[in-house]
Amino acid sequence: MGKTQITINPSFYKKMDEIENRVKHELYSKGEEIVSYAATISPVYSGAYVKSFSVVARGGGGGRSRTSGYQPDVEAGTRDNEYKGDKNALKQNEAERLRADIRSIDPLESEGFTLRNRSPHNKTVEDKHNVFLRTKDRFR
Repeated sequence: MGKTQITINPSFYKKMDEIENRVKHELYSKGEEIVSYAATISPVYSGAYVKSFSVVARGGGGGRSRTSGYQPDVEAGTRDNEYKGDKNALKQNEAERLRADIRSIDPLESEGFTLRNRSPHNKTVEDKHNVFLRTKDRFR
């Protein structure tokens, strides 16, 4: 009686690893592009909003929440706690932190990434500046 068998060569596993690495590279690149864009278009008043972005594995919990620690006097139009530094540098630093967060997650094992902003005033900022809406529209 004859024998029936299939042999998988080591070259098959090498090709699978190469494909997996290419897919991860593309996912990382797209994720980095998304978080960089979101940080770039974010407004900076106190800096709390842009510092509250976080990237977690899809389905993961948690995230960053930063607060400015003040309530602006809306009637007087004052912002006593306005960020005094270079706002573009702050955005770049936060984008860099988010890109590092992207690279710390295996997108194939976690089935992707989630960008979050858990600042106490994120709804107010989103209503006025549409950061997430604009980011979603750009990367559909």
